[in-house]
Amino acid sequence: MNQTTRPPRNHEHTRGQIRRFILDAESLPSPKGAALRLIELARDPNASIDETVRVIQTDPALTGFVVRAANAARFGGIERTLDLKRAVVRVGMQMVRAHALAISMIRDNKKLGCKHFDYIRFWTESLYTAVLMDNLAKRYREFRPGEAFVLGLLAGVGRLAFATAAPDDYDVVLARATSRGVPLELLEQEAFGFDHHELSSVLLADWGVPTELADVVYWQCDPEGGGLLPDSRPYRLAGVLQLAAGLSAEAVAPPEEEGASGIVYLRAALLELDDEDIAELTADAMVELRDWLQMIGLPPLRKPGG
Repeated sequence: MNQTTRPPRNHEHTRGQIRRFILDAESLPSPKGAALRLIELARDPNASIDETVRVIQTDPALTGFVVRAANAARFGGIERTLDLKRAVVRVGMQMVRAHALAISMIRDNKKLGCKHFDYIRFWTESLYTAVLMDNLAKRYREFRPGEAFVLGLLAGVGRLAFATAAPDDYDVVLARATSRGVPLELLEQEAFGFDHHELSSVLLADWGVPTELADVVYWQCDPEGGGLLPDSRPYRLAGVLQLAAGLSAEAVAPPEEEGASGIVYLRAALLELDDEDIAELTADAMVELRDWLQMIGLPPLRKPGG
């Protein structure tokens, strides 16, 4: 992970470029099945929780996700439940939709034409980022339940969108990023006019993620450059996301890519986390990640000792 300071640009022009890219794309990661129906229900002011529960019940994997999330450690002290309706209330609809989106896209995009894009690694990294975010959120009480997990799970979806919509062009970008050691974001801007953080932000907004969180995704690589007020919730979220994403990328990287970026340690220091805190955080999150991978049907970590 690299610190990427964006040069001044016209944000409306950039959004216009992203909109044209989305419209021209023959294929994009998109919600289907239960995920699509849940997004539709979120836009219906008259939708009831019973309707939501009925949609979730049509997908056994999503049902398992929601019940597990409702019984996670962050709800410690609350009686465990197997009742789906209670689980939905406890977890919150934002997190339910995030789970549904992830399951839908994991099922739908296993065969991509972008050979340098490692699909399994992408989702393993996304899940680990989500777990790390969730655990970090316990330290910062201003986070809403599930908010951090949602950000971690979906913050990198722009990379999947590039690999799906422009596999040949993105393959070249990924190869150059590896061989030249140039930050991926800069090469994406050069090739497409925008980077995967910006693309992620627009896609998440389209899928009903609150604008505040979409903005956090946009500025995750440069929290100080986004005009976010110091110690505000968005600033803190962006910093935590940058740290979690960096730790996750390091954990799932093949041996030849090992070596965390210095910005990871700087961000940890800014968040007042020492080496012992980070070691405890990553160890606990790795245990939880293994459970998530098994539940969602992804292979276990391939990295020895991971």
